[in-house]
Parts: sequence; structure tokens; C-alpha cells
Amino acid sequence: MKNILLGAHVSITGGFDKAILRGEEIGCTAIQIFLKSSRTWHAKKLTLQEIESFKAAQKNSSIKIVVAHCSYLINIASSSNDTEQKSVKALKQELEICNELGVPYLVLHPGSHLKAGEDVGIEKIAKNLDAVLENCDGKTMILLEIMAGQGTNIGYKFEQLKQIRHLCKHKNKVGICFDTCHAFSAGYDISTPKSYEKVWEEFDKILGLKNLKAIHLNDSKSPCGSKVDRHENIGNGTIPLKTFELIMNDKRFSDIPKILETPETSSGDNYPKEIKLLKSLIK
Repeated sequence: MKNILLGAHVSITGGFDKAILRGEEIGCTAIQIFLKSSRTWHAKKLTLQEIESFKAAQKNSSIKIVVAHCSYLINIASSSNDTEQKSVKALKQELEICNELGVPYLVLHPGSHLKAGEDVGIEKIAKNLDAVLENCDGKTMILLEIMAGQGTNIGYKFEQLKQIRHLCKHKNKVGICFDTCHAFSAGYDISTPKSYEKVWEEFDKILGLKNLKAIHLNDSKSPCGSKVDRHENIGNGTIPLKTFELIMNDKRFSDIPKILETPETSSGDNYPKEIKLLKSLIK
């Protein structure tokens, strides 16, 4: 477990290569980035220099893997035709950027059905994933993130994520990202060693551990089953520190990038502190 892939979400301000440096500065071996402003639809075309600078920076760094996260605007389950079309176009652009940069995973919030119904939303997500992936020759996988179940969000049950993959023709390009805060808020009790193992047994039975490609390590402000998505700093929330110790020592996840997305503290040094804390839990 010495070469554990652990890190945080870092900014791309100043260029993609700067994200690598920021990750190194706080002790990361893995990082997550946005590919553009998370509040804009359009992504500009990358220059060859941007691509080469990023690859060179990573090659000479401690960052072994980079994960990308989709813009929050993207909702491929939307009942609004305009939003749906914009979302598909934006997702295609972001997938293309990942392929150009050599980023293996693009994390996606499955989407919100906006009261059209979960079944309708699930079918729409699968259809639009196929539309995005069918003409994509790159190696980047889209990872469906488990959600907390807030509002009309889809993906708060393992069965929903399974159904999306089942309906998707290009399921070999669709993996899963497990978020500890989201899963806990959705009702997956990972608070004791026994319940933790039960959740992973269920995950393996329904989705298959082989399809788990990334883990978001976040504590939760909200109790288990609350369906309220509120991230908290590790050790300060409702998920016991023991749970994070279990994850850090779980050999099934030794090759899976573990990414922090916890709130920034007033001192701004929470990520290096949390990375140090998580590393200290490794036996």
C-alpha cells in the first residue's frame, strides 16, 4: 500500500500543467481537475503546447494519475431539450480534452430528471452516453458518480447505476466513482467494519468491483440516509474516522485513485493536513 494513489481536487488556473505542481505541493500522488470553468458550457480547443506542457509536467512529477470532473452544468438526464443538447455537446468536448491530455477518467454526475421520472431519466442518460461515446476513439472512461439522492438526482442507488450501464451499448467505457459522503447520505451505512463490508458486498454483487475506478473521500455534515449532500472535512463529520482507515487499508482499492473534495478551511491548508491524516491511517 506504499504507492497509494491519494490526493485532492486542484485548480487549473494558469494552465493544466499548474494543476500538477499544485498537487505536488500538497503531497498528492493523484489529483482531480475541472477541464474548464465548472460554470460554463463551452470548452476552448487545446493548443499543442498546452497538451505537451501538461504531459511533461506530469511525467516528471509525483502525480501518477489525473482524474477529471465534468462541469456542474451538464445534465444529460434533463427534460429540457435545450439543456439536454447543450449537455451532450459539452460532455463530448470534455471527453475529447481528456483524450488529448491522456486523462483516463472523467467523473460525471448522472443527472437530474427534473420530475420527468427516474425511469425516463435513466433511459435518457444511457441514450446520451451512447451518443457521446459512439464516435469517440480515445481510451478515457466516463465514471458515473454515486449521488446523495437530493432533489431529482439519479444515481443514489447502485441499482440505478447498474441500469444505466445495462442500457448503454458502450458500457466498456462507463465505470463508477464511489463518493463516501454521497453514498452515506444516500443510506449506504459505511460507519462500522461490518456495515462497511456489507455495502461493498452489495456493490460487488450489483455493479462489480471491477467497474470501480475512482473514490471520492469526503466526510459528511449530514447523517446516514438524510439524502442531503454536504461535504465535511475528514474527521469532522458524521462518518467515523475508522471508515477512512478501512478504505485506506483495503487492498481491493490499492490501485484506485482516492480524491478529497472537502470544504476549504479558513487557513486554506486543509488538503495537506487531510492527506497527511489519511496517510497516517495506513498500517
